[in-house]
Amino acid sequence: MTRARQPEPADPPSDDEVAWRRGLELVFYTHMEMAAVADAVLAEHGLSRSHHRILYLAARHPGITVNDILSILRVTNQGLARPLKELMAQELIVQRLDTADRRRRGHFVTPKGMRLYDRVAQAQFKMIAAAYDRVSPGDLQGFWRTLEAMMRPEDRRWVSDLLPG
Repeated sequence: MTRARQPEPADPPSDDEVAWRRGLELVFYTHMEMAAVADAVLAEHGLSRSHHRILYLAARHPGITVNDILSILRVTNQGLARPLKELMAQELIVQRLDTADRRRRGHFVTPKGMRLYDRVAQAQFKMIAAAYDRVSPGDLQGFWRTLEAMMRPEDRRWVSDLLPG
């Protein structure tokens, strides 16, 4: 029987690698917390994260087209069709023809959909506000710049410019 070789001791990670790993873990666990808050509200309506993503986009960008939703979410038409149909069946989103180009259909959140969107957003805003209260304005600006730098350039146009960055 041959003895298994003991692995060579690994070099300690560089400062950069430690920072990258920490950043990845922070983003991962933050995403999990933000999603959990949304999941709890959505579950009351039999909805999932895919529904939330579509509802979010329609609420933030009234009239958004299927092609834009597909591009942002990076899903196929097949992957979008079912949750979009369910959102429309629950009267959370409506689809309307564009008056300027009747080949295009825009997606709009209904008042009922906006109430659901607001419930989810308010729960998430509480988490964000609590975190913002714990950092300086300079730290917050750095945080925003870091997140923006991680985004695809083509997605930056969808981020609202409510506050100076």
